[in-house]
Amino acid sequence: MTRFIPPSGLKSIGIETKDGVKTLKAGKDGTFTVNDPKLAKQLKKEGLGIAGTAGVIANPSSVGFNCKNCGFGSFFKKCSKCGEING
Repeated sequence: MTRFIPPSGLKSIGIETKDGVKTLKAGKDGTFTVNDPKLAKQLKKEGLGIAGTAGVIANPSSVGFNCKNCGFGSFFKKCSKCGEING
Protein backbone atom coordinates (compact mmCIF):
# COMPACT_ATOMS: atom_id res chain seq x y z
CA MET A 1 0.00 0.00 0.00
CA THR A 2 1.34 3.41 -1.00
CA ARG A 3 -0.09 6.80 -0.13
CA PHE A 4 0.39 9.71 -2.51
CA ILE A 5 0.16 13.44 -1.87
CA PRO A 6 -1.56 15.22 -4.76
CA PRO A 7 -1.22 18.87 -5.76
CA SER A 8 -3.31 21.19 -3.59
CA GLY A 9 -7.05 20.89 -4.20
CA LEU A 10 -6.96 17.72 -6.32
CA LYS A 11 -9.82 15.48 -5.14
CA SER A 12 -9.84 12.79 -7.85
CA ILE A 13 -7.62 11.59 -10.66
CA GLY A 14 -8.27 9.46 -13.75
CA ILE A 15 -5.54 6.99 -14.70
CA GLU A 16 -5.54 5.10 -17.99
CA THR A 17 -5.11 1.35 -17.52
CA LYS A 18 -5.34 -1.54 -19.99
CA ASP A 19 -8.96 -2.04 -18.84
CA GLY A 20 -9.93 1.62 -19.35
CA VAL A 21 -9.82 4.64 -17.08
CA LYS A 22 -9.60 4.09 -13.33
CA THR A 23 -10.74 6.96 -11.14
CA LEU A 24 -9.11 7.40 -7.75
CA LYS A 25 -10.66 9.61 -5.09
CA ALA A 26 -8.70 11.30 -2.32
CA GLY A 27 -9.39 10.16 1.24
CA LYS A 28 -10.44 12.42 4.11
CA ASP A 29 -6.78 13.27 4.71
CA GLY A 30 -6.39 14.39 1.07
CA THR A 31 -4.09 11.53 0.02
CA PHE A 32 -4.59 8.78 -2.55
CA THR A 33 -4.08 5.22 -1.29
CA VAL A 34 -2.95 2.71 -3.94
CA ASN A 35 -2.49 -1.05 -3.53
CA ASP A 36 -1.46 -1.89 -7.13
CA PRO A 37 2.34 -1.49 -7.63
CA LYS A 38 1.93 -0.76 -11.37
CA LEU A 39 -0.57 1.98 -10.63
CA ALA A 40 1.72 3.37 -7.93
CA LYS A 41 4.59 3.48 -10.43
CA GLN A 42 2.39 5.35 -12.91
CA LEU A 43 1.34 7.90 -10.28
CA LYS A 44 5.01 8.51 -9.41
CA LYS A 45 5.72 9.02 -13.10
CA GLU A 46 2.87 11.55 -13.26
CA GLY A 47 4.51 13.57 -10.48
CA LEU A 48 2.51 12.75 -7.35
CA GLY A 49 4.66 12.66 -4.22
CA ILE A 50 4.79 9.70 -1.86
CA ALA A 51 3.49 10.54 1.60
CA GLY A 52 6.13 10.33 4.34
CA THR A 53 6.15 7.31 6.59
CA ALA A 54 7.89 9.00 9.52
CA GLY A 55 5.89 10.62 12.28
CA VAL A 56 5.84 14.34 12.76
CA ILE A 57 6.43 15.85 16.16
CA ALA A 58 3.49 18.18 16.83
CA ASN A 59 5.38 20.30 19.34
CA PRO A 60 9.18 19.98 19.00
CA SER A 61 9.78 21.93 22.22
CA SER A 62 8.05 19.15 24.20
CA VAL A 63 10.77 16.66 23.22
CA GLY A 64 14.30 16.80 24.59
CA PHE A 65 15.87 19.65 26.52
CA ASN A 66 16.49 23.33 25.90
CA CYS A 67 19.71 24.46 27.52
CA LYS A 68 19.13 26.90 30.39
CA ASN A 69 22.49 28.54 29.72
CA CYS A 70 22.64 29.00 25.93
CA GLY A 71 19.17 27.93 24.66
CA PHE A 72 20.51 25.17 22.40
CA GLY A 73 18.02 22.28 21.83
CA SER A 74 19.13 18.69 22.42
CA PHE A 75 17.78 15.22 23.14
CA PHE A 76 20.47 14.81 25.82
CA LYS A 77 20.59 16.34 29.30
CA LYS A 78 24.16 17.59 28.81
CA CYS A 79 24.25 20.42 26.29
CA SER A 80 26.62 19.57 23.45
CA LYS A 81 27.21 23.28 22.77
CA CYS A 82 28.20 24.65 26.18
CA GLY A 83 28.30 21.60 28.51
CA GLU A 84 25.52 22.73 30.90
CA ILE A 85 23.54 19.90 32.57
CA ASN A 86 19.77 20.40 31.96
CA GLY A 87 16.54 18.71 32.93
